[in-house]
Amino acid sequence: MDRAFALRSELRALAEAETIVCRCEDVTHAELEGRSSWREAKLHTRCGMGACQGRVCGGASEFLYGWQNTGARPPVYPATVATLAAEAVAPKSL
Repeated sequence: MDRAFALRSELRALAEAETIVCRCEDVTHAELEGRSSWREAKLHTRCGMGACQGRVCGGASEFLYGWQNTGARPPVYPATVATLAAEAVAPKSL
């Protein structure tokens, strides 16, 4: 499947400066072109931080710039099983 539907390399040349790469945050190709990584792009342009959480622009940026998504960060304070069980038994009302 990957081989049959792989994007051709000449498609990278089609992106112009005003081409929107991240539609959730309206980030253009020109704004991303000078960045060196997915993390830097997120910090400086909010690319990948919109409603789709990078599901659309993540693949586009990987293809256009060769960036690898480093994945989600682990939580600072992981939830305990007891906390999760208590929430499942008696969910808080709004």
